[in-house]
Amino acid sequence: MYATFYISVCAIIILCITYQVAANEEFNSTSDTIYVPIINNNGETVYITEELMRKLDGELDTWHWTPWLRTRTEISQNVVKEVECIGGDSINSFPDDIFTQEQLLHGAFLLYVLFGIYSFTLLTIVCNDFFIPCVELICEDLKIPQNVAAATFMSVATSCPEFFVNTISTFLTQSDMGVGTIIGSAIFNALGVAAIGSLAAVTPIAIERRPVTRDVLIYMCNVIALVIIVWDGRIEWYEALVLLILYVIYFIVMFNSTRAFAFYDALVERNRQNNTNIIKRDSKQVEEGIPNKAFNDTEKTNNISNLEKVGHAEKEEVSEKPEKSLWRYPRENSLPYRIWWVFTWPLKLILSFTIPLPAKYRKLYPLTFIMCIVWIGVNSYFVSWSMTVIGHTFQIPESVMGMTFLAFGGCLPEACSIFIMSRRGEGGMGVSNALGANSLAILFALGIPWFIKTITLVAQNSETTSVYINSAGIGFIVGSLLVALVCLYITLFIGKFELKKPVGCVLVVFYSIFITIAILVEMGIIIDKGIDFC
Repeated sequence: MYATFYISVCAIIILCITYQVAANEEFNSTSDTIYVPIINNNGETVYITEELMRKLDGELDTWHWTPWLRTRTEISQNVVKEVECIGGDSINSFPDDIFTQEQLLHGAFLLYVLFGIYSFTLLTIVCNDFFIPCVELICEDLKIPQNVAAATFMSVATSCPEFFVNTISTFLTQSDMGVGTIIGSAIFNALGVAAIGSLAAVTPIAIERRPVTRDVLIYMCNVIALVIIVWDGRIEWYEALVLLILYVIYFIVMFNSTRAFAFYDALVERNRQNNTNIIKRDSKQVEEGIPNKAFNDTEKTNNISNLEKVGHAEKEEVSEKPEKSLWRYPRENSLPYRIWWVFTWPLKLILSFTIPLPAKYRKLYPLTFIMCIVWIGVNSYFVSWSMTVIGHTFQIPESVMGMTFLAFGGCLPEACSIFIMSRRGEGGMGVSNALGANSLAILFALGIPWFIKTITLVAQNSETTSVYINSAGIGFIVGSLLVALVCLYITLFIGKFELKKPVGCVLVVFYSIFITIAILVEMGIIIDKGIDFC
């Protein structure tokens, strides 16, 4: 019995050795190609050609300014091979299309365009009518200053579309649409939002210098960190962790910035205290004169009567103006407004049954917050689907689709909010909201999906534990955001930190230049794209 067991074991060992020798002979059978065994990251023995090994070793020993062009490898049948092109298409991650490629090119793509426009409209209604008012109630209960609230909680609200798009791109489609969307949104938020606010302002709107300076400096630090992380075209788990740490630090700095400003003001006040006391002593020695009571009383009486007239007029306007209702057709409004009412009525009907309106049900705003997150996530999937089909139809890179159409749609809440606030003369807070949204788009919308993805790959002992960015010169594009920020701050500084039409015109020119350069880089016209899709 034991002899039979030992004979079986020896036979198995001899077969394994024979198989290994045969495998080595098979790899080395070609006269021009010599394979050598190496140990991969999982401790397994794989084979690689001497030529490819020399190439990889040379790239590791040499630093160059285009690391995204370095050779990418994959393991197929226990052999390390060079990746010539990236196989697959993200359109395969969505449901099958009912139209053929010819039908899409001959006009069927317009249905996806309308579907995308309707999805963007839904996103705007959710953010403006439900999500942002809900976040304002949260900030009101927590007693957070306006500029801090705009750069934190409101920015989280407006960054949710980019977060869900990047989550879908990272886990589902494995494309660059999420990164392109965030970069395009960043360029639009840095220049486009301020341009819209400046052009929409009836009179110049003064913005606070210190909050804008604070937000610009913080955003520049975040951009520098992102440039370093994405320069080689891949993200490791520890690099994504850095973004999450910066995300926590961002909130700590923002919530303590008011105290820092107060401390600075106290120091300045101490230095000027002596001069202030002198001025007060001098002012007491000057005769102030006798006030003309008759004139003041007459002026007060006239002001009171004027205020009463204005109040009565406003009450008459309110009484004459019918109350808005989902079930009443606005016949008295203009034709464009009535068309818009009909266009958005199905969306508002669905949302009214699924999301409590914060203005009407204030105590239910936690439920409103959760349902808004759900709707934004579902809508982001629809938007990504429609944009992927359109880009696939006309062979437009997904990163370019993200920088343009998806970025414009994702920035609709910021654009609409600053337009409305600027018409009211309150557009200054919109700049802090846009810059805060940029910072959180980098730290929150990119950092969290990347960290979860890389940690999952590490836990699964995958051969590739990185998230690759198949983009041409992504580091240069992200680095251009620094130049865009400098242009924004210089423009605001020369414009004396006021939103006015000349400032808006200059920012529109800057935005056109930067978005054009980014698209040309992604198309491979300026910088070599490296690996293309098969």
